[in-house]
Amino acid sequence: MLMKRQDVLPAPLPGAATQAAQQILEFKIDRLQSRRTAIEFFTPQNYEPGYAYPLVVWLHGPGDNERQLRRVMPLTSTRNYVAAAPRAPRHDGATAGMTFRWDQKQRDIDVAAARVLQTVRVAEKRYNIHPQRIFLAGYLGGGAMAIRLALRNPELFAGAASIGGGFPQGCSPLARLSEARSLPMLMIHLQQSERYPESKLCEDLRLLHTAGMKIDLHQYLCGDELSTDMFEDLNRWLMQKVTGG
Repeated sequence: MLMKRQDVLPAPLPGAATQAAQQILEFKIDRLQSRRTAIEFFTPQNYEPGYAYPLVVWLHGPGDNERQLRRVMPLTSTRNYVAAAPRAPRHDGATAGMTFRWDQKQRDIDVAAARVLQTVRVAEKRYNIHPQRIFLAGYLGGGAMAIRLALRNPELFAGAASIGGGFPQGCSPLARLSEARSLPMLMIHLQQSERYPESKLCEDLRLLHTAGMKIDLHQYLCGDELSTDMFEDLNRWLMQKVTGG
């Protein structure tokens, strides 16, 4: 089912110094770091070991890293999910510091898939995770990679969501079309985006329609930035899939 939403420009994502971002201090953040990779884990408030939680694997946007999860999850939900964020494999040379990006080349896709699967395995060892409620989600290039990896392994994921990321291009993202047709997908499109303009979105929607796939589409009147409303949308969509609504 295709849903189109027109919204007034929402408030910008709170920065690290704001009260909303500081709330992350109330929740538990764990890290797994090695020479090759790093993973950030978010433990929900009042975590109950006897309950099998949905898992959200978050793929950060370009010019950032796995610590983006600390800003994302308090705005999505502090109670509903365990969450984890692996570091993208490609260093983002355009930005100084520890920033990384997800590239859509075959080698990078294979490395990204391995890192996501490793993240899921480690999360399942640390937490009580419901095996049929594992979701991929991401921002910009991370969102496109989330869609791609879920289409690549539709039997492993309960759905995929992309904020501002286009439908993945190249390297046969629809190679498993028959299995992927039932995969729930959410695209939050930023109408004034320079990275993913509305004309390209329309091309992708025609492709998905021809392929017989379904996608939930929410549109925001803004450029390539995150907002609190987007994460409320993401939470509602995830909970609909978790509860079967």
